[in-house]
Amino acid sequence: MPIDLTALYEALDKEPTITLATCAGKRVTIRPMSHIRRGCELYFQTGENSLKMQQIAENPSVAIACGAFEIEGEAAPQGRPLDDPWFAEAYRAKHPEPFAKYSALPDEITVKVTIRRVRQWQYIDGNPLLAEIEVPENEMEEPS
Repeated sequence: MPIDLTALYEALDKEPTITLATCAGKRVTIRPMSHIRRGCELYFQTGENSLKMQQIAENPSVAIACGAFEIEGEAAPQGRPLDDPWFAEAYRAKHPEPFAKYSALPDEITVKVTIRRVRQWQYIDGNPLLAEIEVPENEMEEPS
């Protein structure tokens, strides 16, 4: 059974946080992150010198959990939160408190995660099935 991309996008838009996993060397770490979405890209802000950014610099592959969805993607720093009007407006609308508290900090940056693979456990006649799609670069479009 195919993955319902509308349900994926609805879950990402509805949930206040995702769980983000990063890995470098032999260390894997996870944390909840306030995020926003545009198409098949997720965005968050964080400290430039944080552990997650050190790990992303060494290994940009990340994993994300959101509801029933498991996501793999590639993370890349994008610049300062207040330098991108789209990010600032969307992040402030969904996360007003973190936006006010952190966005103007001098070491705060935005990160874009491009979704590359999505998995979801589905049940067909009571039997579990792991549905999975790979997302070729720039080919996953939002359903209309």
